[in-house]
Amino acid sequence: MTSKKTVFIGFALIFLTSFFYYPKWNKTGTEATIGWDVSGYYWYLPSIFIYKDIKEQKFAPAILDKYHPTPDMQQFFKNRNGYYVMKYSIGQAIQYLPFFAVAHLLAAPLGFEADGFSRPYQFALQFGSLLMCFIGLWYMRKVLLEYFSDHVAALVIAILVFVTNYFNYAAIDNAMTHNWLFTWYALLIYCTIQFYKQPSTKYSLMIGGIVGICALTRPTDIIAMIIPVCWGMQSLSISAIGDRLKYFWSIKSTLILAAAVTICIGMIQLCYFKYAGDEWFVYSYQDQSFSWLHPHFFDYMFSFRTGWMLYTPIFILAVPGVYFIYQKKLNWVALLLFAVVNTYIVVAWDIWWYGGRAMVQSYPILVFFLAATIERLIASSYAKYALYGFMALCTYYNIWWTHGVHRGAYFDAYDMTKAYYYKQVGRWSVVPERYKLYDTDELFDGKRQNVKKVYENNFDNDSLVVASGKRINNSPATFLNASKQFSDNYDLPIKNGDGQWLRVTNTFQCIQKEWNFWLMPQVVVKFSNHDTVVKQNMYRPHRLLVDGQIADLYFDVKIPDQPFNKVQLLFWNADGQKETLIDNIRIETFDE
Repeated sequence: MTSKKTVFIGFALIFLTSFFYYPKWNKTGTEATIGWDVSGYYWYLPSIFIYKDIKEQKFAPAILDKYHPTPDMQQFFKNRNGYYVMKYSIGQAIQYLPFFAVAHLLAAPLGFEADGFSRPYQFALQFGSLLMCFIGLWYMRKVLLEYFSDHVAALVIAILVFVTNYFNYAAIDNAMTHNWLFTWYALLIYCTIQFYKQPSTKYSLMIGGIVGICALTRPTDIIAMIIPVCWGMQSLSISAIGDRLKYFWSIKSTLILAAAVTICIGMIQLCYFKYAGDEWFVYSYQDQSFSWLHPHFFDYMFSFRTGWMLYTPIFILAVPGVYFIYQKKLNWVALLLFAVVNTYIVVAWDIWWYGGRAMVQSYPILVFFLAATIERLIASSYAKYALYGFMALCTYYNIWWTHGVHRGAYFDAYDMTKAYYYKQVGRWSVVPERYKLYDTDELFDGKRQNVKKVYENNFDNDSLVVASGKRINNSPATFLNASKQFSDNYDLPIKNGDGQWLRVTNTFQCIQKEWNFWLMPQVVVKFSNHDTVVKQNMYRPHRLLVDGQIADLYFDVKIPDQPFNKVQLLFWNADGQKETLIDNIRIETFDE
């Protein structure tokens, strides 16, 4: 199959997935196209063009209450001057602007509210993101064909679409920055190739504009300039650097124009900071930062919690590709320097569990290493079939976790644990009890032996609980909410040798589900030996509950072999604001 056909087939799959399998434009809340981070990128547009209120954000509470794009106002924060400043850079909003404008013109005539968040705006952003996806794939193909055969280019495009997380960020979460930046990087490489073939003001200005847009979208992507600056260099020797500087001096007027374009685009962000925050520079990510001296390389790459190599294993093939690119003298300085610097920045970010999505925009560079390995493998009949087999396996895996994240409800990489991963990997449905493995690595799923009830409390004789007036099915219930973060500590009559396992069963009523797992109520069991904690386990019952649901849930904990003289049960709301009712504590011990 030719690379051109592969692009069209790949885009057809992305289009069908985006509009029929999981159309985010017609979903609500945080699952809508303008939800979570996208709402932060986008928030500039309604603030400026609809509400004329970018500093005070008086309209924001009503929008959050009506559309629920995020649980709270995470899109902005109050700066020292008392006005709100956007957390996210303005670059993505500028890219959304044409599609926002069309949606705003059509919203009222189509019978929708022209408020910036109704259905036409959601659709427009998703449509625009699909358009960017097609442009990105098309120019990625053109770039690959400059250095590789059509067959290799076709395989690389197929891998991007079917085998990597680019599929998710092109088809479903496509309004995120990663899909858009992927396209800009593909265009940047294409323009750089054309510039070095025949230097011109046209391509110079385009390169300057693309670097500016990349940096305005994500400030760390100012490193995009590595590509045009180092492209074509075959070493980092003093003489090679000197030759490149001499060349730049010979075309200095063209380069000054490119730099001027980049700077002018970057000034948009600084002018916004000055207007909204009264400062030329505001660090808008506040308490989130980088650990430059202690990057999170292993966690980012291999952790069960969003590890990039774990969830996109096809890029293992890019590792030997580094040597093959060097051996071919194929722009290895620009490609390798960018890959190293970009990876260092990504793994140094302290919120490392944002995962492999941060690598997607760099795929136009990284696929060169992938392509170089594929070129070698398909030259051998045995290696070729091994490659196809590995691609098929990775395709299955990629589709499995993508479905699990969006419709299967069995996969949450941000909260993943080793125990849950091994119980669920490759399975297309989930036993709800497995959700507990997000919090604990102990889950008994066999037949219980020697079951003994050792404690029971239905709160009927607890005067404080009765007086609170909280009830589940007319039975008194204790509770957790914003003002009551902790329950009493319940002492459990258990000692060493009473059994191998402890089971805690409770009746819960979830008034409103807490989706932020950091704020979910916790059931905690603690074994102590005098003042020393021997063992402590917990789970979050809201993982298994929905709004208004009443359910009996249990939690199993292995009884430790180490000596202990106290076992306590308690409930903690983890600084959450939502209310949960709790009744009928029942404690049992049992053996396997």
